[in-house]
Amino acid sequence: MAPMMKFASEGGDSGAADRPTWQETQSPAVAVRPPASFTMLVSCILRSAAVVLTLVATIVMGVAKETVTVDGGVDPNTGADYTVEGKVKSTYNSSFVYFIIVNALTCVYSAVSAGVSFINQRSSATELPVAVADVVAAILIFTANAAATAIEIVAQKGNSHFGWDKFCNYTKNFCGHLTAAIVLSTFAAVAYALLLVLSMISLQKKSR
Repeated sequence: MAPMMKFASEGGDSGAADRPTWQETQSPAVAVRPPASFTMLVSCILRSAAVVLTLVATIVMGVAKETVTVDGGVDPNTGADYTVEGKVKSTYNSSFVYFIIVNALTCVYSAVSAGVSFINQRSSATELPVAVADVVAAILIFTANAAATAIEIVAQKGNSHFGWDKFCNYTKNFCGHLTAAIVLSTFAAVAYALLLVLSMISLQKKSR
């Protein structure tokens, strides 16, 4: 509170006119918003990265397809060589479909949560609900990556115990798309793992 000097003139007293009187006035309180924390800033960056990574992973996996022609050997009836044409597509496998759906949903959620975190970066009201949603998103994306990776390993190496032959030697372009999509989605999963660490640190500080 800063004292302000005010001169007052009172009738009938010529000396009082020259005498200063002091009157204290209260300055209006100004609400100062605390600056955004470093944790919240890093959180927004990680969410933005997750948006890009999951979006590209969804597109790359969604367009993964290839038509191949394989030598079928000799036709026993005609004695002529024949070829077999086949088509592989990511949507033919349920694990890859699950991968596409999870990454698409995670991309949308990451965009929404990034916007919410940026708008409410000076408020902690949404921090706990977003942290819980992050756990769900992380679980989904890790399981989607695991499912897609398991099928890709079979495509790359086969499995003699079940009689599954490898086919990536015939569909290199298709398998290249699979690998690229899984790698991108794995980076997004790492981003969510870091988000969970940041959320635990932030909540621990506020619980003290």
